[in-house]
Amino acid sequence: IEILHEQYADDVPGDYEGILALPGVGPKMALLMMSVGWNRTVGISVDVHVHRISNRLKWTGVRTTSQPEQTRKSLEGWLPREYWGEVNGMLVGFGQQICKHKPLC
Repeated sequence: IEILHEQYADDVPGDYEGILALPGVGPKMALLMMSVGWNRTVGISVDVHVHRISNRLKWTGVRTTSQPEQTRKSLEGWLPREYWGEVNGMLVGFGQQICKHKPLC
């Protein structure tokens, strides 16, 4: 809170790099904040569900990714930008209900 008060006049940074620089904020949360807070999709937010399902579907390319950030970069490399904002919500719901750790998919 002190950083937001001192550096951003009690507001939240309006760019990805500024949000990512805040303590405790990683790429997933920074991308979600950009999408929800500013209605700007600047990347694909990858959580455990998106990471797991993308690898299962081989959407990450020839090799399996071991980290969500690798998955994000891989997805952004081939998925058209117009779908970046939708893919997280679709895969999270699918991963929570159908394609769980012990999958029904």
